[in-house]
Amino acid sequence: MKINLLCAVTLTFLFTTLWADKGYANNKQLNNDHVSAYVLSESFSNILPIKQLIDDEWQQAPATDSSIGFTQNETGLKAYWGNISFNIAHRVDYFVFTNPDTAQAFYLERTDQALTTQDSYQLALRLHHQRSNGFRLGYQWQFESFSTEINVGYWDVSATRESQITGEIFGDEDNNITGTAQLRELYSDKNFLKRGNNDSWDIDGYGVTVDLFVHWQVNNDLAFTLDIKDLYSRFNMKKLGYSEGTVDTDGTFINSLGGKSYLPLYRGVAGYKDYQFDLPENVNLFAHYQAEHISTKSIASRYIVRYKRQGEVNFYYAGVGFTYKQSNIRLLLDLEHLSPEIQYSNSWFALKFAIDDIDIEKAMQFSLGLSGHYTF
Repeated sequence: MKINLLCAVTLTFLFTTLWADKGYANNKQLNNDHVSAYVLSESFSNILPIKQLIDDEWQQAPATDSSIGFTQNETGLKAYWGNISFNIAHRVDYFVFTNPDTAQAFYLERTDQALTTQDSYQLALRLHHQRSNGFRLGYQWQFESFSTEINVGYWDVSATRESQITGEIFGDEDNNITGTAQLRELYSDKNFLKRGNNDSWDIDGYGVTVDLFVHWQVNNDLAFTLDIKDLYSRFNMKKLGYSEGTVDTDGTFINSLGGKSYLPLYRGVAGYKDYQFDLPENVNLFAHYQAEHISTKSIASRYIVRYKRQGEVNFYYAGVGFTYKQSNIRLLLDLEHLSPEIQYSNSWFALKFAIDDIDIEKAMQFSLGLSGHYTF
């Protein structure tokens, strides 16, 4: 029985994404009417290095605490006219939730090793993917020391997938895999059973999202910034492909060598079904404190503390920021994964880059963001 976890983990799909991230752009530089083109890609895995997942080459055993991988990507254009904003975008979201047993079983199967490192393997795998085009309409309120912006998005979904596998499997020295697994999938295209769409179901769906941005300048020294993407989300799909059933090894036969072999059998239903889903919120909370003792007349310096939650994973950062004329730079460090991050912005350009290992072959965390601004 093949458990193609990595097909599922197209997680490492490193698609370009664009997102006008106010968290790393200097908002004061963009108060005038302007238009921005942006791209942002953020990927994380505690299963295996990202590049190995992309290439489907398991060169090492998965982490003993394997549980999640995700990639979130967006590209688009955003324009401001006074307090009103309009954003058109393409986004791709992919999440993989698993456990150490599932990752270990897949690694052994992919590397042609017997599943005998433990008595049995408890399977738990959930894949969630969506790809859509859409727009956001926003409005911002600005006061002397406080500003906020709300964006409401509408998305036309072109592809989605929700796959879940649970069960228990066993291995022997002859590389046979036995056991039982429960499978449930809703999909517009790709699925574990490789079921094709012969006009049996539709790819028709839409989603609504709400994003929130808040900035509070407490005093001359202290400020807070909160940026929540997908604070609310609800996607509705009609007549998606649907499969639900059991895969087991009740079918056995005598092979050409006279030994017993196992033929996995699927028993279940296949058809179509309506489906609703939401997306995990993406939270960025920054605290900035003016560092007078390391500032100069021309360079303003500040300490930065950041909390980030993405793909149901918590990240904690500490760092420093510097402002010189129209340029702003932040240097941050993910305290748990030791991933450095650099953010730079000026009046027309912004860059964000983070990676946890200078050797791309070993990187488990990667972020890249670019945006260009034109004021009119």
